[in-house]
Amino acid sequence: MYGPLNGVRSALVTLAVIAALFAAVLGHWLVTLVLLIGVALHGLGWLYLAQQSKIDSTNN
Repeated sequence: MYGPLNGVRSALVTLAVIAALFAAVLGHWLVTLVLLIGVALHGLGWLYLAQQSKIDSTNN
């Protein structure tokens, strides 16, 4: 359903979360905030696309 790049996407999101945690430990709060907002927006986009995929599959 999501293609061969799903593993790459998952790895990049995981690394972004790890980088955000590392930045928080170092006290770089703006970096932490930007990374976490990016991960959250990515998650919302993924949920939207997953929902659209379910709707499309039921309509066909």
